[in-house]
Amino acid sequence: METEKDKKKRFYLKWPWNVVVYIFLVVLLRIFAIPFILLIMWWNKKQQPDGPEEGYCLQKTRRRLIGLIPAAFCLLFGGLSLGFFYMGHTLPEEAERLNEEMRIFYYLSPFLGAGLLALGIFLAWQSLRDALCPEKSGLAKSIRIQLPYPEEAPPVRKLFAMVDQDIKENGVWFGHMAVGREWVLGDEASRIPRIRGIFGRDEVRSSGSGNNRRVSRILEVWILDDRQRRQVTSLKSPKELQGALECLRQRAPAAIFGTYGSMEYDKAAYANADEWQFMELEYRKKKAQLEEQEDLMQKQQAQNQVLTFPDGSVTSRITGDGLEELLRRCRKEGETRPFQLVPGIPFRREKDTFSRLVCFPGGEQEPARLFLEEFSGTPGVPGKYGWTSSVPLWNAETILRGWLRGEVPSTAGWVLMERTDHGWQQALERR
Repeated sequence: METEKDKKKRFYLKWPWNVVVYIFLVVLLRIFAIPFILLIMWWNKKQQPDGPEEGYCLQKTRRRLIGLIPAAFCLLFGGLSLGFFYMGHTLPEEAERLNEEMRIFYYLSPFLGAGLLALGIFLAWQSLRDALCPEKSGLAKSIRIQLPYPEEAPPVRKLFAMVDQDIKENGVWFGHMAVGREWVLGDEASRIPRIRGIFGRDEVRSSGSGNNRRVSRILEVWILDDRQRRQVTSLKSPKELQGALECLRQRAPAAIFGTYGSMEYDKAAYANADEWQFMELEYRKKKAQLEEQEDLMQKQQAQNQVLTFPDGSVTSRITGDGLEELLRRCRKEGETRPFQLVPGIPFRREKDTFSRLVCFPGGEQEPARLFLEEFSGTPGVPGKYGWTSSVPLWNAETILRGWLRGEVPSTAGWVLMERTDHGWQQALERR
């Protein structure tokens, strides 16, 4: 385990010195500063394996300073547009020489320039507000309005700490979006018990013509809460989007899932008061049914299984929450020994039958490793083949809960293993 002394020895640039160094490098090296900035960011992240010292929420608000870059471009081009109009106004003979296209731009330049200046000022103000006054940031507001009594919300430090704690202990990251047990932290924050709809957006858009055709891809997660408020988080890859949606489906199973712009989305996002009340009743019924089914299935299956702890002790009193707590405790304590679940009657999936599920917890920042052993056909005789895979924390929790209900995970993409005299070894195929 890491000691406090080891933590103090770590060196990394803290706020606001990291920003000062980034600005200095940009002024000194211009575009060549990018690799150095990326290297410093990588080093800072490596030196904080337990998450940023200031917390995830405060880190997000401070990163809004990047909005000063588009703000600077807006101010620059706005100033150039107004300058162009001023020069044409003071030198009318030069303005008369402009061709038709430039003359149209000349007449539009004061409106374009004023609009760009206003946009630049707004973007700069918004970025500085979020970074320097986090209590007034959009992230803080999104957390505050989801509390039972927003007007009695605690100070921003405690407000952020509430979300940070959940993300640190339970969070699964998909790009810059994290899904915890209580909160979803993206561009804004969403409280999972208040989520009513989750919609993925994956659209490809093209503009221009001929060789100048540009293609862009929009990847977003749209979250609708119980007040019909919409929160949007942009992601970078389809893999991040798919992973986030699958994880949210496990954390908020009673919510409506669909695609942005679909009939389900329109029906939920634009529902009137009566329609929304009906949807809320349906949500509560579905949630109650799912919880009842979950409890019943877990009780039935758990009675027929034995859990062996890392220290070798066993129990037949097993719950899904207990398994998740065991997994997280082992990861936090750096436990290297596995725990396993053995059903009284092996589970069957299609043509295969499995006798046990073994979980190697891994460290806090590492994936968990799961191992499925094939039933030999004779009770008490070890199986000859098995499958193993490294999976993220949320997926391991889902598989463990599923196994407790008698559900065998798909082994597609898993590595086939064979028992030999020297232990388990990777096999290319069954013999």
